[in-house]
Amino acid sequence: MDTLQTHWQKTRVSLLGVLLLGLLGVLTYKIIVLKETEQSEQSNDNTETVTIPDTVPLSNWNLIDTKPLNSVKTEEEVTPVLGKVYEYTNNQESLTAEIRYAKYSGSFNHFLIKEMGMPAATINPDIYYEKGVGHYALFEYENTTYLGSCINAKGEATVTLDQYNKNRYLRGWGVTRTFLWLIGEQDLVEYRCLWSVMSIPNSSELDFTINIDPNNKELNEVEKNLEQAWLHWYSWWKNNFPDY
Repeated sequence: MDTLQTHWQKTRVSLLGVLLLGLLGVLTYKIIVLKETEQSEQSNDNTETVTIPDTVPLSNWNLIDTKPLNSVKTEEEVTPVLGKVYEYTNNQESLTAEIRYAKYSGSFNHFLIKEMGMPAATINPDIYYEKGVGHYALFEYENTTYLGSCINAKGEATVTLDQYNKNRYLRGWGVTRTFLWLIGEQDLVEYRCLWSVMSIPNSSELDFTINIDPNNKELNEVEKNLEQAWLHWYSWWKNNFPDY
C-alpha cells in the first residue's frame, strides 16, 4: 500500500511538472507574439529616427547625385519609404543603387513586385552565394541588369524568405538581445533589412551569357561590374548599418 501511494505521489508530481512547463510555454509564446505585434505596429515610428546618408563611397565609381525614394502609392494608401537613390558613373557606364530600410520582411521577389512595381511574370532571378557575404540575385528587366539582396543587420545577405528566416533565427538572436527584449528595448530577434538594388543599363554591344547553372558562374561584363560594385557596397553598409 505504501509503495502504491509513493508511486502515485511521484506520478502526480511529474504530471504537475509537465502541466507547469506547458503553462510556462504557452505564456512565453503569448508574450513573444504580443511583443512582436506591438513592435511591428510601432515600426513606422522607429524608422522615423533612422538616418540614411547622402554619400556612400563606391570603389571605382564616382557619385554624381543622391535623391530620396518616392513613396509607394497603392489604391488604399500612400506609404512613405525610408531610403535613397544613388547615381554613379565611371565615365563609361552609369550605375544606380537604391537602398530601402525595412522591418519584418524577407522575400526579394515580393519586394520587387510590391515596392518596385515589376510584373511577377518578368522576374526570374539567378541566385548566387558569396562566402562571408551571403546570397544575392541577378536578373534582367527592360534592357537593364539588376543585382539585389536583403542586407541584414545581423548575419549574411539573403534573397528568399526561407534564407531570411533562417538567418534571423541563427544569427539575429543572443543573450543580450533577450535581456533587452524583456525590458522592451529591442526586438527578441533582429529583423531589420536594407533592401539593396543596383542596376546598369545593358549595352547592345555586350555578348550576354545565359546562366544555366547559377553555381557555375559565367557572367557578362555588366554582371561582373555589378558584382564587383555590390561587394564594396555590401561591405560599406554592413559597417555603417543605420541605428534606430
